[in-house]
Amino acid sequence: MLYWVLYTTAIGTLAAVFALSVRHKLRDFPRFKASLGAYRLFPDSLLPLAAPAVVALELAAIVALFLPIGPGLWIAFGLLCLYTLAITINLLRGVTAIDCGCGDQPTPISGWLLLRNGALLLIAFPQDPASTGGTIAGWVLVAVLVVVALLFYLTIEQLLANQFVREVSDG
Repeated sequence: MLYWVLYTTAIGTLAAVFALSVRHKLRDFPRFKASLGAYRLFPDSLLPLAAPAVVALELAAIVALFLPIGPGLWIAFGLLCLYTLAITINLLRGVTAIDCGCGDQPTPISGWLLLRNGALLLIAFPQDPASTGGTIAGWVLVAVLVVVALLFYLTIEQLLANQFVREVSDG
């Protein structure tokens, strides 16, 4: 039962995180596209293809996470690996004035985003789904754990965004 709760909580948390990310990207697509281009990881000519592809892959991850057997965790894990790599490359270049592109408020890339992504990678690490289904109590526990995990994620996002606002105003 514990494995099922942990696995299902991971699925729910990842789906919620990617749903928030997609919502942000669709809500302000030009800003997301500009953020993606600021990473300078591919030619600008590919940006009109890359930006919608990222959104499509995140949507695919959300849908696939809820399939009983499917590539959901692999897609989520792969996307998180790519995002972490993009942040790492730019941090190594000394570039930190890039909006990460992952939330509603501008958040510059930093080592904190690497830690956040590391935590998400741990829960996205592909694994076999639990063989036992959940009880009503199990589903309630999963719902509570997903909400707690999501609130933790949103708190970290807000703290990172506040840090950026503080740095700009002190600036």
